[in-house]
Amino acid sequence: MKNDAFRILTGFFIGAMGGLLTGLLIAPDSGKDTRKRITDTANKINHELHDFAEETLEATKKSIHETVDELVKGHKEKDQAALKN
Repeated sequence: MKNDAFRILTGFFIGAMGGLLTGLLIAPDSGKDTRKRITDTANKINHELHDFAEETLEATKKSIHETVDELVKGHKEKDQAALKN
């Protein structure tokens, strides 16, 4: 899971940077307007990456808690079966 999240995040970042670069190369605006668009786009990407990281962290925490709960449940069942024998 960790590797998949890293790949997705890396792909998102590379795509965002490619889009930003393309926008710069074909920008017909003045320097001031282009700098403002770059700043706005960078801020948007920053917020999106932050949101993605938070969602990934929450999903990872949930997965860990579910796995621990299953392991504890299995361990208790194993102990109960051992006591019956």
